[in-house]
Amino acid sequence: MRVMSVMKVAFLAGMIALPASFSAASAKAMKQLPPGACAFEKSAVANKTFCSFNCDAATNWCSQQLCSNGALTKVIPCYGTFCSAKCGG
Repeated sequence: MRVMSVMKVAFLAGMIALPASFSAASAKAMKQLPPGACAFEKSAVANKTFCSFNCDAATNWCSQQLCSNGALTKVIPCYGTFCSAKCGG
């Protein structure tokens, strides 16, 4: 009788832990970036891509950065139509 009680407790503990391990594994897979990509806020920027950030709608000025092998590097500012796509957008 005691063996059955221990088995039930172990079974229930395993059933509770199983969904938690699947959700942790799927969350880890979502956080992985493609090779060479850069993380910007909550999205990814492809390797060797220029993108704009800190865009000011009133002046049309933005800052530019380049994603190079996982590192974002600031480059010259841009104005209006010369700006590239917004980072992560």
